[in-house]
Amino acid sequence: MLPLLLAVALAWGQSKKELEKRRDALDKQIRTTTALIEQARKEQRVTQEQLALLESQIAARAQLIRAMDNEVRAADDRIRQDEESIADLKADLTALKQGYARMIAAAYRNRSAYDRLSYLFASSSFQQAFRRSRYINQLAAQRRRQAALITETQAAMDARVAALKQQRQEKAVLLSEQVQEKRRLDTDRAGQQNALTSLRKEEGRLRETQKKQEKQRRDLEAAIRKAIEAAMKPKASATSSSGKPAKLDVTLTPEARELNNDFEKNKGKLPWPVEKGVITGRYGKQPHPVLKGIVIDNNGIDITTEKGASVRAVFRGEVTSVIVLQGAGKAVIVSHGAYRTVYSNLASVSVAKGQKLDTKQAIGTVLTGDDGAVAHIEVWKITADGLVNVDPALWLYRD
Repeated sequence: MLPLLLAVALAWGQSKKELEKRRDALDKQIRTTTALIEQARKEQRVTQEQLALLESQIAARAQLIRAMDNEVRAADDRIRQDEESIADLKADLTALKQGYARMIAAAYRNRSAYDRLSYLFASSSFQQAFRRSRYINQLAAQRRRQAALITETQAAMDARVAALKQQRQEKAVLLSEQVQEKRRLDTDRAGQQNALTSLRKEEGRLRETQKKQEKQRRDLEAAIRKAIEAAMKPKASATSSSGKPAKLDVTLTPEARELNNDFEKNKGKLPWPVEKGVITGRYGKQPHPVLKGIVIDNNGIDITTEKGASVRAVFRGEVTSVIVLQGAGKAVIVSHGAYRTVYSNLASVSVAKGQKLDTKQAIGTVLTGDDGAVAHIEVWKITADGLVNVDPALWLYRD
């Protein structure tokens, strides 16, 4: 029984740690988002980024409440298991004590040294006397083992009772925290509705902003393609013999191939390009949060961060291009074999073309615009048939 209880307790401990780790990660994300929302609220008007931050906050808080639900259910399971374990240990302890009582009663009846000697001397042979002596010693050893087992079982039961008390206390704290989080979620949703109402009153300005941002996205994509293709096309000719655009030269040096493989192996493990931030613009086609019928096609992700935050390389590589975009700051392209990471919406750049970078090395600082401080990150893969952009969020580390 005791080894089984130990194994169950170990499994509970691991499961509990995993649940707590998930809750801690969500707590950290919510704290970061809350700080960014407070920063955005200092502005004179509501912005799209503020709305996006609120939506991220709502999603994270809803996940946190679900995580708490899981913890409460796990606590209920542990409480039930503890109660069952205590009942089993009580039954074991009762049986052990009854058995020990019988042993003591038998020992009492034969308590004197004279009785034991008489029992031995009454033997008909030396072999029988030896067997009787061994039997007496075995009975004494069995009583000692039984006493030790009673002590051990009592200690195990006391530990389970203490654990049960702790589980009930932890559950009460969890339920209290969950109630508070649900209230905060209601507050966040009210804030989201207020932000939506305010933004809908500025539809004209939002449409102009959307057109401007769409042009900036197209300009950035064109600049990225031009910079990468210029470096990768065969030097001999820009077109093939058939008159079609030449395929890109994706031949990699052994060093570049190793870098490429290392980059791929680290998918889902790359550090974030900013120390603190929240993804407020997802990859791919997304409906505009305010304007009906408008779809945003994002080649990367947008990360809202602190004003003046440092933007850093997500992996070691070499700077292949530094681009200046009219009205949209600067962009840096870093090579990782057949992959390129792009860091744009930068106010300043601290690297130069041809420079080798280490993971987390500073590239520049984020540009702060009307919607706050937003770093734009893209990941491109070079194939023989052309360039393909992929979702950067899939490459970044998640708690």
